[in-house]
Amino acid sequence: MRNCRELTGILGLAAAASLLLGPAVQAGEHNFVLTAYSNGRGGLALLSGDYDSAGKALSHKLALSAFDSSTNSNNLCVSLTVTKQWDAARIACDRAVKDAEREKTGLAAFDAHTRGLENDCVAVALSNRAVLHWMTDESEAAAADLQRAAGLSPKSAFIRRNESALEYSRSALARADIASQ
Repeated sequence: MRNCRELTGILGLAAAASLLLGPAVQAGEHNFVLTAYSNGRGGLALLSGDYDSAGKALSHKLALSAFDSSTNSNNLCVSLTVTKQWDAARIACDRAVKDAEREKTGLAAFDAHTRGLENDCVAVALSNRAVLHWMTDESEAAAADLQRAAGLSPKSAFIRRNESALEYSRSALARADIASQ
């Protein structure tokens, strides 16, 4: 996925790098997907599976504009989730949701055109947090985040895919992928 500030149009799964997070490989439509911003810090490393480099890039504090924070906190959420650093991932994923909501509030007042885009950014953060919840055996919290994400961005393929994976996981093992948009 591209940075939320860029007007790139429809969110959809462009390229996926598979990462097995469970013990069994299932059919693609039943895999969870974590969505990283490819043009954000650590994004390309996440997509290539170089989680060590992504973590290092995301650990450095840089002078950023206020509108980079949700992109970076989202990528940090993905990095920590993939590397199963549960406590830190919870903090980062909660931060990604808060940052995206704050940015949505700030930009929506200025430009009606960005409102849908900002909904998508919040939906990405919620969907990623839902995957974390699923991975830590909190399926009710995962379902709540996905329901909220679907309300914000009902046509997003990554949300539909995660909803399908959550439903499927109730009867079988599922896995997670990382996608770029």
